[in-house]
Amino acid sequence: MGRYILVHDIGTTGDKAVIFDVDRHNIVASAVVEYPTHYPHTLWAEQKPEDWWSAFVESTKMLLKVVNPSEIEAISFSGQMMACLPVDRDGNALRNAIIWMDQRSINEVEFIRTTFTDYEFYSVTGNRLSPTYPIAKILWLKRNDPNTYNRTYLFLQPKDYIVARLTGTFQTDFSDASLTAMLDIFKRTWALNILNEIGIDSDKLPPIKPSTAIVGEMNSDVAHSLGFPHRPPIVLGCGDGVCTAVGACVTDVYDSYTYLGASAWLSLISNNPLIDKSMRLFNMVYIDPYLYTPVGTMQTAGAALRWFRDNVFLLEKFASSVVDISPYELIDREAEKSSAGANGLIFLPYLMGERAPWWSSYARGVLLGLTLSHSHSDVARAVLEGIALNLGLIMVSFLENDVDVKEPVALVGGGAKSSLWPKIISNVYNRRVAVLRYREEVAALGAGITAAYALKIYSSLREAKNVNKPLQIYSPTESEVTIYKKLLEIFKRSYLALEEVFREIDTLYKSTSP
Repeated sequence: MGRYILVHDIGTTGDKAVIFDVDRHNIVASAVVEYPTHYPHTLWAEQKPEDWWSAFVESTKMLLKVVNPSEIEAISFSGQMMACLPVDRDGNALRNAIIWMDQRSINEVEFIRTTFTDYEFYSVTGNRLSPTYPIAKILWLKRNDPNTYNRTYLFLQPKDYIVARLTGTFQTDFSDASLTAMLDIFKRTWALNILNEIGIDSDKLPPIKPSTAIVGEMNSDVAHSLGFPHRPPIVLGCGDGVCTAVGACVTDVYDSYTYLGASAWLSLISNNPLIDKSMRLFNMVYIDPYLYTPVGTMQTAGAALRWFRDNVFLLEKFASSVVDISPYELIDREAEKSSAGANGLIFLPYLMGERAPWWSSYARGVLLGLTLSHSHSDVARAVLEGIALNLGLIMVSFLENDVDVKEPVALVGGGAKSSLWPKIISNVYNRRVAVLRYREEVAALGAGITAAYALKIYSSLREAKNVNKPLQIYSPTESEVTIYKKLLEIFKRSYLALEEVFREIDTLYKSTSP
């Protein structure tokens, strides 16, 4: 017997669901049900809301075979952010959801710029003007599919759509609202001045509630079909970026963490939004809506390492399948044969443009300083170091804004399983780095902890520190800190020296491509 919370993380690739034992502070079961992303045109990315629902149903049924459904205290959510899903008054989706990675609304961003400068917009919303944000996607829908826009009752985020189907209620939480780029980040209300000026109807945006809100009980028909003998309460939850912060034990001001997955970011908690004059960082509202999580995100971290694995590390990748060793472990072993600085080899990890600190779609990947004396090991280490060095520039962005980044910096995500990467990051940051027990389930874990707090089972979110404790703490080494400090400046200057070259490459590619 136990007290369990069923958590669903409605992600980009699938629903990652877990059963969280609130008394024993652990995850007792997990299930992943994937769904596709559709790319109907260049730069477009959409998902079917019905696929989210089907994945929710299937993963729930899988997990209810592990625990007694009557022991489920509540259901809580994490979810991918920055989507645009129009629904009618009954909660029916009016079209596929336009998800975060969709870039179709470039012209709408330029339209907004005719009214607000980038910094004017940033200083209100805490976020940059970009086609990734729902404000631009909604505007695209209004200008290109006015029939759907006019029929829209509300625009919802993925988790909010599932919550609506479970409870019949419509709302979003402060974290998801903050990454629509339609929230006044200081007032924590919809930014009516911006919305009115650009022509988005604010009455099509849902009411905003705290992430801890218990918004209702599960619909009795759904509960019966899933096998629940009761109607469990539904906790609204939060966007995956903020859920990850809670799961990474970031619960107090200036607590910090780094997520090292396909992309990577550095984030912390602050009392106020961080308005960076260079607009390198963006802001989300935390579980406590009077706190914030400023973030600096880089585009390709683990994705760049995966590219190296699949295109350069081919023999080792094949060998790993034969001897049943992760190819990433072999990359670590190879990189450890080199030394800090990779014998003068620098890797710019900009394989899909870059967000922080450059915010450039033109940036490209570069292996700089290559000579005949460099080895396979040097290249492997340079790749790991290049990703860490860009995170180092994000750390500098915080420090230049007089933000105290607390130690140890928690490290989560698949990259935290590396034996070498945490050491490199610790030396680049010149801070202790703590690898946590749960590294890949942190968003779902954060949603579970949020629900336990909402139900008053936990007295505060600080209980996260008892749930996800450090497995290992890495401390910086003075000699390597000195090397990386010098290398970071060269890394920065390398990008700046090539910035115009990247633009010319992009122009040439566009002019010669069919």
